[in-house]
Amino acid sequence: MSKWQDMYQAKLTTPEDIAREIVSGDHVFASGASSTPVAVLEALFERAVAGEIEDVLLGSFIMLANVFKVLEPELQKNILIDNYYASPLDRKALADGLMTHTPYHFHRVTRQAVEDSGYRKLIVQAGPMDKNGYLNLGLFANYLDVVDELDAVYVEVNDQQPIVHGPNWLHISEIDKLVENNHPVFALPPDPITERDRAIAEHIIDLVEDGSTIQLGIGGTTNAIGELLVQRKQLGCHTEMMGDAYMKLFEAGAMDNTAKNFHPHQMLCYFGLGSQELYDWMNDNPMIYLSPISYNNDPYIVGRNNDLISINTTLEVDISGQCASESFGPIQYTATGGQVDFTRGAWLSRGGKAFIVTHSVVEDKESGELISKIVTQHRPGAIVTLTRSDVMYVATEYGVVNLRGKSLRQRAQALIGIAHPDFRAELSNYAKEVRYFILPEHDPLS
Repeated sequence: MSKWQDMYQAKLTTPEDIAREIVSGDHVFASGASSTPVAVLEALFERAVAGEIEDVLLGSFIMLANVFKVLEPELQKNILIDNYYASPLDRKALADGLMTHTPYHFHRVTRQAVEDSGYRKLIVQAGPMDKNGYLNLGLFANYLDVVDELDAVYVEVNDQQPIVHGPNWLHISEIDKLVENNHPVFALPPDPITERDRAIAEHIIDLVEDGSTIQLGIGGTTNAIGELLVQRKQLGCHTEMMGDAYMKLFEAGAMDNTAKNFHPHQMLCYFGLGSQELYDWMNDNPMIYLSPISYNNDPYIVGRNNDLISINTTLEVDISGQCASESFGPIQYTATGGQVDFTRGAWLSRGGKAFIVTHSVVEDKESGELISKIVTQHRPGAIVTLTRSDVMYVATEYGVVNLRGKSLRQRAQALIGIAHPDFRAELSNYAKEVRYFILPEHDPLS
């Protein structure tokens, strides 16, 4: 065996042994989503249930381990989940106060976790070691910008984790202990596309030019936009999440990355999440460049792309342009993610455009009543993700408006114009009350 294989074997252990390395008072971060180290976390949760640890803080994004095992009020003193991005699996736990959430700007999240929040140990998933002693961190585990500042790094090796190019490798000499746990990587089918999604996409597509560099968020609307982008040529990719839409655009010949002025011929991302077909396409694909979040999402780095098109969703927008994209009132629903980073990057980009997309209404699941997503005021306690100064374009199925450089009066008029018709009078009357503008029908003397 080589010296690297010898070192690998010396550090190879069990999930239970790594879990015993976590002691009371530790702050531990774990990779999430398609790279969740499930075996080590299961062993850690067993320690918490047994009362062997106290005051452990465990941070992660979209953790797909069996967290329900420790989501009990009496176990909060043993282990508390710091949920950095909520998924449908854990929103109730956040609403019930059984998890916590730390706000962030995504491009600073790893540095914030280490420098400000005190995380000192890291558990990640990786693929098998190569002949030179390197393990690729796969789809969603890139913390290389802070590894040197940590007290310990533990790795769960999964031979089904794709090899993703970029500065995405850990050397065996940097790893304290590792385990092997081979299993299929978690795959996520694309969100279905509705007629509203298609209508929104139709409004946006004419504002996207050939040669633009694209960032797409997650959801049915962005998937619909991705489908229509096949009409364009020489598109590029600089995104946070590599999803199925990018693979389809590349295979259709619409996204070849040849017109990019920054990282030409490369598709930049921070993580991949989608179908197994996507993972197979990303595996050992030299065009994919997965880099640390502190680089990939830095607005000044994003803004180096000319004609950067950023497209993200929101939960509701008020008539001044403020977007609440991560919470319903005070209850965390997702997180900031890269929306702020890429919106501000678009402002810095020569020819850049940032779009916020939303259906005009949502149907209340209990009453069946329509609820407007363009509102007079956000719900009490709502988290404003994008300030009104950040927002450029807003699109619903009724149209797209550009708020850049617009007054409060102009913003209100524009947003009311793309609201659902059933709510336009209510929004207009509110605008009169707060003196955004007075329409002729507001004035009894007109």
